[in-house]
Amino acid sequence: MINSLYQLANKGSLRTLSFILALTLTIFFFFNVNQFATQLRAVEFYYVFALIWGTVVLWIHGIGFDIRAVIWRAVFMPWVGYVASVISLLNNLLT
Repeated sequence: MINSLYQLANKGSLRTLSFILALTLTIFFFFNVNQFATQLRAVEFYYVFALIWGTVVLWIHGIGFDIRAVIWRAVFMPWVGYVASVISLLNNLLT
């Protein structure tokens, strides 16, 4: 099941989407460091962890790193990065 979920996201267009989302999150972070620092102090630790983990997963997937072991495919599942990035982008754009 992990392999089939990973293969769904292992397409060129979704890798490009991963790269663009990771780049966007990183740019938002660097240009709004004070706002991010203020917002991240007020939220739960799990939200901050999901934001950072999602960005890392999207960078790994967007650059094109090929993961072969099933356990690491489960850890670096791109769908987790998509969910975390959409939630954080919406939160950043709405505030």
